[in-house]
Amino acid sequence: PVAPDDPRLEGVLEQLTRAQLFLREAQSSSDPTDRFRRLIAAVYFARAGVEIMLEAATMEVVKVDRHNLEVKLVSQLPYYHLIERLRIHDFHRFGLLLRDALVFQGPARFRGGPGGGSLALTPEGPKVSTAGTTELVERRPITLKNDQVFDEGSNSFVSVEQVVASFIGALPAAIECFKGL
Repeated sequence: PVAPDDPRLEGVLEQLTRAQLFLREAQSSSDPTDRFRRLIAAVYFARAGVEIMLEAATMEVVKVDRHNLEVKLVSQLPYYHLIERLRIHDFHRFGLLLRDALVFQGPARFRGGPGGGSLALTPEGPKVSTAGTTELVERRPITLKNDQVFDEGSNSFVSVEQVVASFIGALPAAIECFKGL
């Protein structure tokens, strides 16, 4: 098991504390833009705790490899992949902003031989149509509508607050599991 004074465990717990702080601040904010910004900040710290745990598996500090730890975390943390996408899009790709418009951020492209394809943004989410041998190749795209994000798992839009609060709410149990590995 991970020792209680292991710096990785302390780091994971610190990231959880930061994520909880930003979530509380977001929930108490009446300004929609401020609220959104604080929710996205909470994403960073929540995901940072996960990254520390995954890195511990890579460094063989725990008795499970990175892949199997991630499988375990995916099963314990709601919206695991959506949190990852939010962080990647905010930090590495475009930056996430609160907008009134429906926005799709890729990368995504159509590939293949004869045929064609289309990607339509609808109030119910992105709709893809292909013909022939054409396929849509996506690399963790994200679709946002105001303060909601499209969740492929439920095939619907969910509030960023719901995503963040659910993920952070489940982190303590995931950390307990990590401590026992």
